Amino acid sequence: MTDDPVPIGSLETSGRIIDVLVEDGASGVTHVAGETGISKGTVHKHLSSLRTLGYVVKDGTSYRLSLRYLGIGNRVRMRNELYQIAKPIIDELAETVRATTNLMIAENGFGVYVYRNGEASEWSGHLPAVGQRVHLHATAGGKAILSQYAEERIDDIVTTHGLAQLTGKTITDEREFKRELRSVRDRGLAFERGEHLPSIQCVGSPIGNSDGPIGSISVSGSIDRMSGKKLEEDFAGLVVSKANEIEVALLKNDFDP
Repeated sequence: MTDDPVPIGSLETSGRIIDVLVEDGASGVTHVAGETGISKGTVHKHLSSLRTLGYVVKDGTSYRLSLRYLGIGNRVRMRNELYQIAKPIIDELAETVRATTNLMIAENGFGVYVYRNGEASEWSGHLPAVGQRVHLHATAGGKAILSQYAEERIDDIVTTHGLAQLTGKTITDEREFKRELRSVRDRGLAFERGEHLPSIQCVGSPIGNSDGPIGSISVSGSIDRMSGKKLEEDFAGLVVSKANEIEVALLKNDFDP
């Protein structure tokens, strides 16, 4: 007895439709078809199937993603060892610096914010949402992770995803970017100076275990607050200290019975 193969093309179609709903919110069949280039009939069939499975909700003539995704995301996060161990340490750091602290992991060549804590402010609403993918090369947390990768893996990520220019300060030249990563590797610190968002600066440090880098911790803030000594010494020192604390806790957890 053999299993029927999964229709990969059909899965890709559903994925493209879901991506539109993620970006644009509630949308009608015509809009989704226009955004994806998929026929309206095919879009309707996929949305109907996703609705039957509970992944999509229909409101009038529009479709939106259901909150089932929220439950899935929370379960995935709760089962992540790094999140479990790092969360209280990141909370403590947020209390100390009175700024936004972040935990990032890398997936499929992108960075994903797994957790965030910090004071709400006018600029914080512009930060990528928890769970949202970001380009690794333009964030302090992403550069911290990349700096620990082998050269071949970095080349593969750059080739696949490029070095997109997100602001006027984003590093888009590959040679310059690799020089930046070497500096990050030497210091154990990565800085983000308006490279992802024009008004935000950030300092991050990698988190690793015996298998290599598994994530990063960072502190973000507005340019007027995070600059000079506060960014490059005060916050930087705390970030490195907390990254080391997380690594020690991960190591201890590996040996706990």
